[in-house]
Amino acid sequence: MKISKKDLVKENKYLKDTIAVIEDIISEKNSHIENQIENVIETKKYVWKNKSMFDETERLSEMCNAEAEVDILNLNMKEVDKLKKSLITPYFGRVDFKSKDFKDSIYIGINGIEKDYKFYVFDWRSPIASLFYDYEIGSAFYEAPVGKISGEVTLKRQYKIKNKTIEYCFDSTININDEFLQQILANSSSDKMTNIVSTIQKEQNAVIRNVSDKYLVVQGIAGSGKTSVALHRIAYLLYKNKDLNSKNVLIFSPNEIFSEYIIDVLPELGEENVLHTTFDELVNMYFNEYDKIENYSMFLERCYNRTDFNDECFDLIKYKLSNSFIKLVDDFVDDFVKNLKFIKKLSVKNIILNDNILNNLFHNKYRNLCLNDRIVSISEYLCITNHLSQKKYKKVIMEKLFTLLNNKIKISDIYYKILASKKFKEKNLHVKISNMCNIDILYYEDLIPMVYIYFKIFGYPINYTIKHIVIDEAQDYSLLQFKILKNIFPKASFTILGDINQTINPYYVYNTLNDINSVFHSIKYIELLKSYRSSNNIISYTNKLLKLENIVSIRKENSLPVILKHVNNDELISTIIDDIKYMNSNNINRIAIITKTNDEALKLYKKLKNNISNLSIISYNNKNIISNLVLLPAYISKGLEFDGVIVYENENNLYSERDIHLFYVACTRAQHCLIVYNHAEKF
Repeated sequence: MKISKKDLVKENKYLKDTIAVIEDIISEKNSHIENQIENVIETKKYVWKNKSMFDETERLSEMCNAEAEVDILNLNMKEVDKLKKSLITPYFGRVDFKSKDFKDSIYIGINGIEKDYKFYVFDWRSPIASLFYDYEIGSAFYEAPVGKISGEVTLKRQYKIKNKTIEYCFDSTININDEFLQQILANSSSDKMTNIVSTIQKEQNAVIRNVSDKYLVVQGIAGSGKTSVALHRIAYLLYKNKDLNSKNVLIFSPNEIFSEYIIDVLPELGEENVLHTTFDELVNMYFNEYDKIENYSMFLERCYNRTDFNDECFDLIKYKLSNSFIKLVDDFVDDFVKNLKFIKKLSVKNIILNDNILNNLFHNKYRNLCLNDRIVSISEYLCITNHLSQKKYKKVIMEKLFTLLNNKIKISDIYYKILASKKFKEKNLHVKISNMCNIDILYYEDLIPMVYIYFKIFGYPINYTIKHIVIDEAQDYSLLQFKILKNIFPKASFTILGDINQTINPYYVYNTLNDINSVFHSIKYIELLKSYRSSNNIISYTNKLLKLENIVSIRKENSLPVILKHVNNDELISTIIDDIKYMNSNNINRIAIITKTNDEALKLYKKLKNNISNLSIISYNNKNIISNLVLLPAYISKGLEFDGVIVYENENNLYSERDIHLFYVACTRAQHCLIVYNHAEKF
């Protein structure tokens, strides 16, 4: 509901006053920064000129003081940068709240603005700001540091402010159909994810502000804002927990393209970017028995290209990635270590120890440690009890101890023995293992269990620096991968987000993400069931693919129909060109052509590049920036969104029933327009 002219005059005055305050604060901070810079320069000059007068301790103390001043200076400069952003858009919302003790208009923005003990704008993460996200007009409360504050929300107002000017302003409720949210959703997509701080919904806010649960698992449908919620949750945790900084938070992304896509969100929210990695990058840091290791994207490409693909191959890969295989691996490795023994005496310097003494240490004194730690502890024990220098002899003893064991400790050999074991053969999977240890590349389905064996044997590389971990696209992680991560980061809290409907690994499928509780044991499980991405027509079409009934589109604008068409190779180029023109004529500006595989994307790009000048391609070994017209395989498109999507299905490699979730992923990338080539409605 638009506000009155009288109210608009008042709002313009408040905006003008707020901007003036921000400018005053910036001016004061800039003056202070100039003085700090002079002080730092003078301090360093003084230390340098008089270095001969100081002893080592005094010189180090002076330099530490100078570095501390530099750190404070950098913090002040970052604060000025935040304030300059606030000048452009000081706030986006207002909530009027009255309790028995006070009545106030609370303006909410990305950054808090305070001067002379008066709050002009509250940070969106402050306790009182939760009133804006969680309540309609009426009774409400928020949790303040002093306790629960109850009262009544009497007004909610939203603004679009740009370049110090109110472009529009109206009163609203928390209702997801409100005018402000619909205007935001109607905007075109971007090549980078943007913040949703002005449109956070109540169910999203519950995830963002959850600080009571160490392990939070979020099942969110396509377009429910899972990743945005995760990033805003990071910003909230950094605000809430002063012992947490950007170097303590690690995001596991599905691929590097996605990491680049989300890179602007935290800086927009006034926070530094946190650490990013993929599971592939993590394991490659520790496991190097093979020169070539197949990553997850290469694995999917092999799978969906149908290379050497048959039912036997499918069953074999499925079992290697299954939870049942973990039990077999655990039992085998435990027995392997149990049956290890020293078969020769140890001779170091003038000390000789028989194998019985060594075996007693190995199987009794240090039996609760992993194999590697047992060897380390035995070496340390022998150095101490025999008065040998650990620096000189510990490593020598360790190396000798490994050679005295009755079995060679090589992960690929152990894995080979598991595949050759009686229990594995009982599965009747017809695996060829004769050259398992000599293949040129380690396949993904073998990598995960082998990495697990490596950590069971040599111990987990425990990391206490990381205090919070975000795992996106959780449905593509097996329970074994979660087990590995939990053991590496034992003190970290986890935010785990995914959607079982978007499972792109056909060999490993969850019934529900609640299954993750078997690893973490005390998860908080939350579902997000509203889609803010795709139009009603697209949601209706994609619901039919997976026979879903509980997914609704929040978009209310008139939308284009989903177009299904048969396209043969002779007319492919002209059809794509015509469909791009059709989308452009309907104000569809950011368009993706999504293929099933990377190989198909490369072949199609060769056909199109001379006919469509602004077309770019993204593949699993290509880090191109996402442009306005891009060609990419479906499994790389996860998490991305576009105004319009053309889903290209090659007649020689149609989506099968096993691939239906990948097809669903491709289709749900579209916001406003979806065109599908050659997909028979058979599922």
